[in-house]
Amino acid sequence: MVTIGAVLAMVSRSAVGKIAAMWLPIMTFFALGFEHSVVNMYLIPSGMMLGAPISLAQALLWNLLPVTLGNLVAGTVLTGMALYATYPTAATPAVSQIQLLPAEQNEQQAAFAAPAGLQ
Repeated sequence: MVTIGAVLAMVSRSAVGKIAAMWLPIMTFFALGFEHSVVNMYLIPSGMMLGAPISLAQALLWNLLPVTLGNLVAGTVLTGMALYATYPTAATPAVSQIQLLPAEQNEQQAAFAAPAGLQ
């Protein structure tokens, strides 16, 4: 949802649209209680410095590792699949479909290119 918020803000044209497009998915992510690895990289060490009873190994193995893997999978696979389905790529023409210019056009282009020093 955080990635979708960033993408929606990127494609919006107005400042109000960018704020609304970014705010809704990120606040939904927060309201549902999901965890984000970048936020946890700040919150857990801050809590540790303020006396939270958690070791570095516990923070890495039981929080940052699963949260980071989940964020990577959701951000790349789910958002990537949604963007791939929404914005299909244009098919590139095969070599056999390339149209060659008639000889007359080639001669005209040569006549214009010669004085310009492009040949």
